[in-house]
Amino acid sequence: MILDMKIIGANIKALRDNAGLGQKHIASYLGVDQSLISKFEAGERAISSDMLDKLAALFCCPVSVITLPDECKSSISFAFRTIGIDGEDLEALAVINRIALNQMQMDKIAGGTMND
Repeated sequence: MILDMKIIGANIKALRDNAGLGQKHIASYLGVDQSLISKFEAGERAISSDMLDKLAALFCCPVSVITLPDECKSSISFAFRTIGIDGEDLEALAVINRIALNQMQMDKIAGGTMND
């Protein structure tokens, strides 16, 4: 499957904007320069699978929400203050989100839903 970098970039930007995060926040979380995030969002650079996994955890969504068109609407929304937030804070949030994603996957496998 060939990934469309323009779609991935647009989805990353939409998820980032929805979360109220700046490119610098995402860059700090991923351990890269802000200019690379700008290039990802513009579809000018390919993104590694490791970074996709990290972003999926941060935004509490499956990787497919980032890589596929029209999937971006299905992520879980969250809100927090972005003043003073750093890469460490985002890493902690991603760990919590990964737990939530794992629970949702287990519920799906077991035939239940989060509302049961």
